[in-house]
Amino acid sequence: MEKNNKGQDLYISDEQLKDEKPQPIADRTYFVFNDLNKGQVRQGSFVLRNLGGPYSKIEITVPDEPKFVEIIKSEPLSQNQSEKLPLCITFSAKALDWSRRYSNTIIARLDDADERVLIELDTRTKPVNDFAKIFSNPEIKKITALIERLEKATTAEIAVVTINTLEGKTIEKYAFDLFNEWGIGKENIDNGILFLIDPADRCYRIEIGRGLEKFFPEEFLNRLFTIYASKYFGENNFFKGTYLILSELFAEIFRADKNK
Repeated sequence: MEKNNKGQDLYISDEQLKDEKPQPIADRTYFVFNDLNKGQVRQGSFVLRNLGGPYSKIEITVPDEPKFVEIIKSEPLSQNQSEKLPLCITFSAKALDWSRRYSNTIIARLDDADERVLIELDTRTKPVNDFAKIFSNPEIKKITALIERLEKATTAEIAVVTINTLEGKTIEKYAFDLFNEWGIGKENIDNGILFLIDPADRCYRIEIGRGLEKFFPEEFLNRLFTIYASKYFGENNFFKGTYLILSELFAEIFRADKNK
């Protein structure tokens, strides 16, 4: 029994209901997971109901690629319910890579009627992570554009990170731990680069993945620091020093990639 807009009772027969199409409705249609580490997993769930007519089949799919969402389980909302719906659907979302934003859609289908639930996820690390606030927004955009050009051309992955404190660690230890925690570089290739800058203590470190180590001996990195970091960081021109050092690193990677 339903009411019309005047509050009068309306009778809907079983035959009318039988002709009505199913109408799947989720109690939540959007999830966002921000600032995840590479490889980190989050879970979410929503309840699917039918506000329409009868149905014969339920399908829950994730058609998108790359697929970072997996359906873990779907079970009746209550153990005592006699119908299949409402259904509680639980899923996992895994950060496949660093410095990326992903979206997948879970499609809940009753016969030919769909309900769509959008899942968005982004990893914490970006090309430029300016926690010490030493770059302006235009400078961040320029460094990011430079990094993205290299990544597109060679698949190498680079992160610039500025920090306010080493938390009692040496710069070498801090860079090593951060590099591995964030998983910078493609899996099985290990072609990541981390440029870590502590402006307060005038410390800086470039951590190189094993897949690129042979192209960047210590003498090469020390020369970059002597030419660019000592001069420009000493003048508090962190952008110019960083940009020039990255340009030298990228030129070397391009040369190595071209000679493969």
